[in-house]
Amino acid sequence: MSDAAVSLLASVAPVLMLVAAAGAASFLTPIATPANMIVKEPGGYRFGDYWRLGLILAAAWLVVTTLLIPLVWPL
Repeated sequence: MSDAAVSLLASVAPVLMLVAAAGAASFLTPIATPANMIVKEPGGYRFGDYWRLGLILAAAWLVVTTLLIPLVWPL
């Protein structure tokens, strides 16, 4: 990944932070995190319920990371 940043003449830190933020954006399925699996059965959630709120959270996560990463780690 750092080779891709270097070939684009970009700083390595923001590219790696973007990859880390994308990896942490696992809101769409109950199998994404242990906490999601723990609350699925007791809460009576179905697999599709995670998509409803997860899509909103993923969109918000995209906006926040797109705005904050260049501010904290300039290219």
